[in-house]
Order: sequence, then structure tokens, then C-alpha cells
Amino acid sequence: MKKKMIALLVTLSMVLSLAACGSKTSGTATETTKSGESSQEKGDTIKIGLITQLTGPSTQTGTEVQYMAKLIEDVINTKMDINLPFHDAEGLPGLGNAKIEIVVGDGSTADVAMTEAERLITEEGVIGIVSNCGSAATKTIMVPAEKYGCIVLTEGTSVTLTEAGYKYWGRTFPGDDLFCRDSFEFIKYMNESQNAGIKTCAVVAEDSEFGTNMANVMREYAEEYDLEIVEDITYSATAANVTSEVLRLKQTDPDVVLMSSYSADALLFMTTYKDQEYAPKMLIGQRGGFSSSDFITNLGADSDYVLSTGRWNADVSGELGIELAELYQKSYSGGIELLGDILTDSWNIMLIAAIANQAGSTEPDAMRAVMSEGVNIDPAQDPTGAEGYVYGENGQNERTVAIMLQMKDGKRFTVFPEEKKSMDAIYPAPAWSER
Repeated sequence: MKKKMIALLVTLSMVLSLAACGSKTSGTATETTKSGESSQEKGDTIKIGLITQLTGPSTQTGTEVQYMAKLIEDVINTKMDINLPFHDAEGLPGLGNAKIEIVVGDGSTADVAMTEAERLITEEGVIGIVSNCGSAATKTIMVPAEKYGCIVLTEGTSVTLTEAGYKYWGRTFPGDDLFCRDSFEFIKYMNESQNAGIKTCAVVAEDSEFGTNMANVMREYAEEYDLEIVEDITYSATAANVTSEVLRLKQTDPDVVLMSSYSADALLFMTTYKDQEYAPKMLIGQRGGFSSSDFITNLGADSDYVLSTGRWNADVSGELGIELAELYQKSYSGGIELLGDILTDSWNIMLIAAIANQAGSTEPDAMRAVMSEGVNIDPAQDPTGAEGYVYGENGQNERTVAIMLQMKDGKRFTVFPEEKKSMDAIYPAPAWSER
């Protein structure tokens, strides 16, 4: 009990220290002008903005991102015994051993995110912004970022982001189109490798920009991969009851249910599935609530057999990924498991630092040039399993990959692609009475 209390106190201290950065102004802060030029001198402390959910229903995710941000900050600023970039130095060698300071802003709504982005750029002097907020908030963040000239790396997945013509935006990991394509590639793989016989599907999506865009892409791929859509459901993420939607699925009983949901509604659907004694043969969630830490925590064994697209899992990156996950859980998060979206959203902090280090400058155009040419990250020091970092004119990293995860016994296992899997996917899922 005493050890647990000490760990919790240490964790709380870390979070309060990191969150305090949001209101702290450093005497060595970068001053960014409206032309996008920077007064950053080599050896100064450089600030990197982190916009995450500090209020509202997604604060748990925001807290976990801050835990990982603190770990990355420590790796860069101090010598640590883990083989990540800059772990053996104190600061960024290409910038005269400048250390980094993470400044936190709230991204609970799109409007708040835009205000916070402008504050981070004009008052805090950040050289770049990282955000784990959705596509709608990303669009508002980009208003001041494009105005003042500031590199922004976010993982908002909407296809509309790559069509917006942003100069300073980048997405390191897959967007909706790649996640959806790989979902259908996985279904094709199951039909070929396990003779699964999957022929019909249902599209179930909440009605915000996230769900709407995902549903549109899934419909297109269903036609391309010759899957018949036997049910197409749109619902509100704030719905208090989804019994009618579940009964529609139970009646048509598709071979696979493709869902785009946030945390609360994903949990509501799962409990309603069980209440109505309907177990989808295959349920594929497009991240969102299915990739949050509280999905398994709240559902326990009822989360078994659910699949989700993902960016990363500890079992895909060998010993380094496992070591990082253990360090995060034991020393930074107070026991919370490191999930893929938490790592990948936070990894963009490391990339902002690496980009500036490689450019030898915090000037935004010099940093954007490095993004176009390719960011030099030693694969042996990359726990994400990424195949490289080359950002196209549309902002998308051209060397990104997606994976498919399945939940079993309280853990997530990679089941696709073939070369990355740690277990075979289970299909069909057993009925509730057989579990």
C-alpha cells in the first residue's frame, strides 16, 4: 500500500508540473513574429505546444498524453537508459544542446483549441504544436498556425485535412482512408487465410464529422471490396439509448459490423449488445472509443473479440516497444497501460524536436523543408514501428502504416498485417452465453 501511495504521489507531481507549463513563461522562450521568423538562439530552451483535453469528457485521454509527453521531455533533456532519440545527450545537439519545454493548452472544443493555439504561438513562442484533438479542432488550430507560421503535427484523421492546402500541417500516422482500407484488407485476408466467408456488413457511425467521414469512406470501400451493406445506421454520440439500433443489427445479423464511435457511445453499444443477447460475429471499431484505455477497463471480459484499427501496439515494435511501455506504466502513468493512440499522439513531440534539430533552426520554413525531405530517425530508436517520416505536400506522412488489433483477456493483440501479428484473429466471436 505504501509503495502504491508513493507511486501515485510521484505521478501527481509529474502531472501538476507539466500542466503548470501552460501558464509559465520562460526567459529563454522563442519569440515568434507574424512573419513566422524566430528569434531562437542555439542553446536556448525551446517550447513545444501540446493541445489536449484538459476539461470535458476526454480528460482521461488528455492526462495520459501528458504522462507520455513528460517521458519524452525527460528523454530529450536528460540522459536516460532507453534507446530513444537523444537519450544519450542533454538537449538537442543540432541546436547547441537546447532543451525543450512542453507548454500545455486546452483542446476541449474546437473554439477553445484555436484560442489556445494562438496563445501558444504569440505569447509562449512555441516552435511547433502537437495535438491529439480531432479533425474539427485541428482545422481551428491551423487558423493561427498558418497566419503566424508554426509547424503543427496532429493525428486528426479526416480526409478533409489533406485536402485543405495547409503549408505547416503534418499527419504522421494514417488517416481515415488508410484505416478503412486496411479494415477491408483485413476482411479480405480473413476470407483468404481462414475461409471466413465474410460477405455482408453493417455501417454504424455517430453523426459528427468523425463518424460521417468514416461512414462515407467505409461505404466506398464496401463497394470496392464487394461487401454487401445490409444495414446503415447513423446515431448521435450523445444518445442515451441505442436499443433500436442494436435490434436492427440483430435482425439483419451482418458478418461484420463496422463502427465509428466515441468513448461513451461505444460503451453504450457494448452494454446494449449484451442486454439484447446480440454478439456481432465480427465488430471492427475505427479507433475512437474502441482504442481508449477505459474500454477494456469498463467492460472487462465483455470487450473480448472486439477489433479496432490502430497505429501502434506494444507487440509490434520488439523489445524497445515493450521497454517503453513498461517505463511509462511504472514510472509515469501510475500503472495505466500505454495505448497506441497515446504513444503516437505524443511521439509527434519527439518528431518536432527531431525536425528542428535536423534543420539546425526553429524557423518554420526550414523545419517544413526537413519534413519534405525526410526526418532522420534511426529505426532502432523508433518504438512506433513506422517505416519513415516523409511528409507530402498535403501534409500526410507517405510512409505510414496501420494495424488491426483484437482484444482478448484484458489486452490488445496485433492480428494484421500478417508480418506484424502476435496472434491469429478469432472469428466468429462466440455468443454471450458461450463465453
